[in-house]
Amino acid sequence: MDYRKYQPTWMEEIRCAGISLLFSLFAAWILYRNPWGVLLVAVIYPFCRNNYIKQHLQQREKQLLLQFSDTIQSVTAALLGGFSVENAWKEAERELKELHGENAYMTKELRQINSGISVNQPVEKLLYEFALRSGCEDILDFSEVFLFAKRSGGNFAAIMQNTSARIREKIEVEQEIDTAVAGRKMEQKVMNIVPIGLLAYLNLTSSDFLQPLYGNLFGACVMTFSFAAYLGALTLSKKMMDIRI
Repeated sequence: MDYRKYQPTWMEEIRCAGISLLFSLFAAWILYRNPWGVLLVAVIYPFCRNNYIKQHLQQREKQLLLQFSDTIQSVTAALLGGFSVENAWKEAERELKELHGENAYMTKELRQINSGISVNQPVEKLLYEFALRSGCEDILDFSEVFLFAKRSGGNFAAIMQNTSARIREKIEVEQEIDTAVAGRKMEQKVMNIVPIGLLAYLNLTSSDFLQPLYGNLFGACVMTFSFAAYLGALTLSKKMMDIRI
């Protein structure tokens, strides 16, 4: 699996398309009062789909990094218990299976790594290939250090203890940041709804007030520009709230 990419399932595609169509129908009413406004789905669907994929990739990266940290702890414990480097990864697979389940990301990766080890492939090469696919900087850094230590005969247990501690610290800091900005994220969601809600309210209660913006080219251009600015503001607000370590 290439963790840097994600292809939604057909059910997820249908869900994104359905949500996009509903938003397009709503936008056709409040922006243009014209059924042709539903063509906005051509803009809304890619925006919705890309946002869904990005959220899924971020969640998967967090899960993978947490599972990788548990893997490093298991390998470290096995090394300190007298296992060889190769057998330590097999022991880690058994523990990860009990901890995260048969279908966890790292359980599958460890199964693949141990299959390669069984046919005499270098563990450092297998780990580096996984790190490249993971798209995670911490995993890639660890694989490069592990590769250097394997060739030069470094202290694997110490390297893994330091790596595990650093990753755990990063995860804890990110969780603290998420907790600290949770209120701001809720305010952001509310503010995202306010412009659309205000426009819908005016259409329902004071339709004459907005009448000059409908049924003419100038009004259509103003509404289209406003909608584009709204999507840009949504994108900018998400980037501002996406604090990464």
